[in-house]
Amino acid sequence: MVEVKAYEGLIRNHVELADELGVEIEGLGRREREEKLLMAAWERWGEQMGAHINGQFGFALYDAEADELFCARDPLGAELFFYYMTEGGRLLYATQIKDLFGQTGFEKALNRELVQFFLGFTYVPGEETLFKGVYKLEPGGFLRFGKGGLELGRYWELTFEPDESKTLEEWADEISDVMDASLQSICDEDERPDSFLSGGVDSSYILAKSRAENGFCCAYEDQQASEEEDARATAEYLGRGFEGITVSADDFFADVDEFLIAYEQPSSDVAGLALYSACKKVAQKSTLCFSGEGADEFFAGYSVYQNTRRLRMSPDPVYFGTTYIMNNAEQKRYLKKFYRKRSARAFMKERGAKGRKYDLVGWMLYTDLRSYFEGSILFNSTKIARGTGLDIRMPYCDLRMFDIARRMPSRFKASDGRNKIALRAAAERVLPHEVAYRKKLGFPVPVRKWLSDPTVNADIRRAFESETAAEFFDVDEIGALLDVFLGQEPRVSHPVWFPRHKELLWRHVWTIYVFIRWYELFFVEGRES
Repeated sequence: MVEVKAYEGLIRNHVELADELGVEIEGLGRREREEKLLMAAWERWGEQMGAHINGQFGFALYDAEADELFCARDPLGAELFFYYMTEGGRLLYATQIKDLFGQTGFEKALNRELVQFFLGFTYVPGEETLFKGVYKLEPGGFLRFGKGGLELGRYWELTFEPDESKTLEEWADEISDVMDASLQSICDEDERPDSFLSGGVDSSYILAKSRAENGFCCAYEDQQASEEEDARATAEYLGRGFEGITVSADDFFADVDEFLIAYEQPSSDVAGLALYSACKKVAQKSTLCFSGEGADEFFAGYSVYQNTRRLRMSPDPVYFGTTYIMNNAEQKRYLKKFYRKRSARAFMKERGAKGRKYDLVGWMLYTDLRSYFEGSILFNSTKIARGTGLDIRMPYCDLRMFDIARRMPSRFKASDGRNKIALRAAAERVLPHEVAYRKKLGFPVPVRKWLSDPTVNADIRRAFESETAAEFFDVDEIGALLDVFLGQEPRVSHPVWFPRHKELLWRHVWTIYVFIRWYELFFVEGRES
């Protein structure tokens, strides 16, 4: 007998799976039918069952006959799954870290060596977490736990196999067909979806191809940072409803604690926090929204994929990803304890090692998919959905769409200053040219301006002078950083470093503050839910 012990997810190919496995799912609710399919899939395919499921999932199954626990996570990492071995040899597991806290044998402690990784990357990459001994199951990975102990394995590997035989139009055809199929399988007929909508091509294409009734745009009073005007024009062109969801500075900073508790690990992604605030408001108007995660990471949407000169010139290049803001020297300046054996360079070199056989863009995409994409982008969506109660579904994160991306040569993704070339060609068929080819803004949030407000930075100053700050940081150094950012005379002078890094100062301030506040919440105040 097989029992589902834990499950979160969405199985897109449930109809096909039910037919193949001979499982009756008519009249069942989504969770009931999916748990039934998981049990049948285990009986048929065993540890390779994940390779037959198109969707997002993290689950634990207990096989009573074998007296064995089997856990797996989806190939892209859209769902989360965590595990922890107690001193007594028991395996604890959950789809959220906080669900481990109350289990017998769990001891909450900080993984201090990873603090510098968070400062550098602005999120926590890899399978380790900032909670000592708590590990995240790798995308496409599984674990088995029974009489023989703990065994980790993989049922899916990330690979690219470029197909040079197709034209741009043929790739656009494939994208169009798969987007239609994805949107059909991602919702039941009785569900009424809406969609997030920015000024860019990714979300605009989803709205154009889907039956979403309304577009919701995260907006700001500062129109220079807002995409509301462009998004509204797209919704009107498509004949859909539209609403700009304004996130104010008060909204943003009032949600910091709730955001960090929902995330469980710290994230200094300001776009993620702004979206969290917006989703709380959207959840009062909608239950289900489409979102565009995956388009940039599958089809090379970031400018970094075009600006490759430094990597090309290096004799031993290492790609750190799109968010690396604080190098070793800067981390050493701020931190009281720096762990030399925890090298971000060595970590990212290993992370992208199997991707070096591809061309430069392919290698960068491979590395991002194994770090930033699952560790930050998809992590954001999962945690925002859990924290706000809004059901967020991602049409691009379909294995059929990824299969296009892994077979598509890089020249149809990024080339000659252009990005998402094939995706834009597909989008132009249903969107105005200026929308399909609009330059990516990168979800701007006017945080730098907001942080200059004394009512806001008062808590940052408090945090920088707190006992927690003194435990981890050189308070004079981080105090000088805050002084310079606020235009004051720094208590510690770095005449070269501060002017040279002027554009990064606010990000350093924000990232350090986020860690301090996260630590206070989980380890000082014990506010875990």
